[in-house]
Amino acid sequence: MRVEDVARVAGVSPITVSRALRTPEKVKAATLERVLEAVRETGYHINSIASSLRSGQSQFVLVFVASLQNQHFAAAMQGVLDVFEQSRFHLMFAQMGYDEDVSAERIRSMLPFRPAATLFTGVVRNEGARAYLRSLNVPVMEMWGETDDPVDMLVSSPIYGGGELLGQHLGEQGFRRIAYVGHTNSRSSVRIDGVNAALRQYGCEISLLISIEGTGEMEHGVAAFDRIQAQMPDVDAMMFGTDVVAAGALVRAQELGIRVPEQLGITGYGDLFFAGHTQPGLTSIRTSPHEMGQTAGRMLLSRLAGHISDERIIQVPVHLEARGTTLRRKT
Repeated sequence: MRVEDVARVAGVSPITVSRALRTPEKVKAATLERVLEAVRETGYHINSIASSLRSGQSQFVLVFVASLQNQHFAAAMQGVLDVFEQSRFHLMFAQMGYDEDVSAERIRSMLPFRPAATLFTGVVRNEGARAYLRSLNVPVMEMWGETDDPVDMLVSSPIYGGGELLGQHLGEQGFRRIAYVGHTNSRSSVRIDGVNAALRQYGCEISLLISIEGTGEMEHGVAAFDRIQAQMPDVDAMMFGTDVVAAGALVRAQELGIRVPEQLGITGYGDLFFAGHTQPGLTSIRTSPHEMGQTAGRMLLSRLAGHISDERIIQVPVHLEARGTTLRRKT
């Protein structure tokens, strides 16, 4: 069925059918009822993608996510979805991996049509990609990462500050031989810098850095634990870029009879739902990804409604959740 078929049954023009289905508040009640009855009679369904191509007015927000297996990103995307649920816009997801230097060509190849807006779970650093996104003249939201010059808008958490909180805590608790396991790209390197800045107050820095690519799982934590033990037998604290990998290391320590935190401290990052329920509880940084997603979603919807705000960058605060995997002393 086509719009023309609905128009013929309703006795109106195709333009009136389109207006009734897109902006019913602008159509007389009697006309609207005739159109809706014709839609029911013909079984007509709107092809949103085809309509977007014809009109140039898309109802789709394209979301470029590093990985939906990453529970932090998944929680943030749920926050965005919660905000958009009652709107006229629809989210379409594309998985792009953790590379922050994504090119304009790659972004262009993943755009089936001009979107209403775009969202990235990272900072777009490639200058060609940034220029291309600006040329689309649609709202662009970046999440995570730190930059003073986003393409358009940025919702993040103080990554350097989160690292500082962990480094300060480990220093206060007497840990000095520290290994770090996680991503080492530009986003994560800022966190590592924060950790080291705090540790220098105690005369030390991260002693061993192990990079994990992709989405870390518990088995990566087990493997990393064994690798650290082999390379640095006198390690007294292990830091992990995500709670999931840290949980794997905690399991491995318990298998080997290593006392946590007396012999070894373990920290995660993100404060996922299980962090407070491990034995002992996992020390982590609460980043509130669902709240970040909701904030990003509200900013995008406001822009899509035509509202311009001077506030382009919002940082959702982080908090240290100090638990049993590191607490040796009262603070």
